[in-house]
Amino acid sequence: MPSRSPLRRLSVALRLAEAYKPPEAAAALTTSTSLSLFLTHAKTNFLKDAEGDQEKAADWIVVMGNEAGDLDTLASSIAYAWIESEVHKKPAVPLLQMHRNDLVLRAENLHVLKLAGLSGEELLTLDDISQDRPFPAHKFALVDHNRLADAFSRNNPEAQVVSILDHHQDEGGHLDANPRVVTACGSCASHVVPFCPAEMPAELATLLLSAILIDTDGLVPGGKATSVDREAALSVAPKSTIGYTIPPPSALSPIDHANPDALSEVQSIKDLTAILIEKKADVSHLGGLDLLRRDYKEYSHKLLWATGQPTIKVGLSTVPTGLKSWATDGRLEKAAVEWMKTRGLTILGVLTSFRDGKKSLVGKNKKGKHKREMAWIILETSDLAKTSNEGLTASSLARRLWKGLEANAGIDVSPHKKFDLEKSEGLPKSSHARVYKQGNASVTRKAVAPLVKEILEGNIMKPAEEPKKQDEPKPTPTTIATT
Repeated sequence: MPSRSPLRRLSVALRLAEAYKPPEAAAALTTSTSLSLFLTHAKTNFLKDAEGDQEKAADWIVVMGNEAGDLDTLASSIAYAWIESEVHKKPAVPLLQMHRNDLVLRAENLHVLKLAGLSGEELLTLDDISQDRPFPAHKFALVDHNRLADAFSRNNPEAQVVSILDHHQDEGGHLDANPRVVTACGSCASHVVPFCPAEMPAELATLLLSAILIDTDGLVPGGKATSVDREAALSVAPKSTIGYTIPPPSALSPIDHANPDALSEVQSIKDLTAILIEKKADVSHLGGLDLLRRDYKEYSHKLLWATGQPTIKVGLSTVPTGLKSWATDGRLEKAAVEWMKTRGLTILGVLTSFRDGKKSLVGKNKKGKHKREMAWIILETSDLAKTSNEGLTASSLARRLWKGLEANAGIDVSPHKKFDLEKSEGLPKSSHARVYKQGNASVTRKAVAPLVKEILEGNIMKPAEEPKKQDEPKPTPTTIATT
């Protein structure tokens, strides 16, 4: 194991000491303009300019996360808009790519908004923007995704992406964005933190910390967290609304033994993580349609192999509970067909993530084994009917998709014997469907989405892989550094 130099250990300790503030100083970190007031003013002034002064509207930077609207997207978009406005003095506003009534679909988001002193009414959503004309702004900053959706560039020839901070697979667009950070790590919020000033509102630090914790399962050693996530969390945790519970560096462990996992062992961090995970997992009050739209992303794929190279729309919904709990007796089919018709989808993939409930008395699986399933539905849409390629049908797409998924060792799928949707009376006769158990439960939508792209657009043999972590030396149990 490579040894850490004394200078590096001292540098880490100094960064932590600089970030740490005692309880009496924590309140002073919140600037005179609260986060709530900033968001309210930004939303009001942007909409005023968008309606009445297009020249002023052109100066605004609209900061957007992805359309799934998870906590990482929420926190990253709010934080980066605040940075552009308060640090760089540029007019900026965060936009949630969702409708306001969708906010209730994510209990963890509502909980963290409350911790940050926000109600959600301060946030700009799609309901506030007219859908009958081109988008009123031209400058966009993308967080938690790295390609501008067509809805924002359509009939908007001056549209440009000025910044990108993301941790998903790089789609290779908007190469002149500055900054342009597209690097794998646990949470996009971890890429936003380095752009924050030394002093920031405690509420904003809470948003960023919460996003990092929920995306890395509390920074647990050996989990999803990278050195980028740990350093970001160590930076914002002492500045957050729970900062007074974070011991100073000297109390965490000795200076000459840097432990990047020290923060994950702090009780208040464990408690916050547990609350967030519990709220995220509790979807018992949601019906099938709500589950499909709760954590949803949409993609357009150009079928280069088909005559005329038509484009189809594919949706991927991530659902944090197994099919058995909500998708039986035709409920999945009914919700899926309704959602697909609403969104104009040709293909819908439903990716479940859950624990089987069988607790183990030994080992790490005391909460049950982590499992994943995949349900795929293909409809004979009007887009296929219009194509001049007679061979392009729901049936031909199904053969291609099934072959690609089943041949991929990275996801390791096998037919789900308890769900045979092909025989379901709840689907149109021309449709095709298949349900799989996913052997590799570590593969998430981050890897499935690019795999589906490869299958539908060309190469179907590329293995599905999660974005790789940065290589880093494994820490000793008694260290306190971040890299």
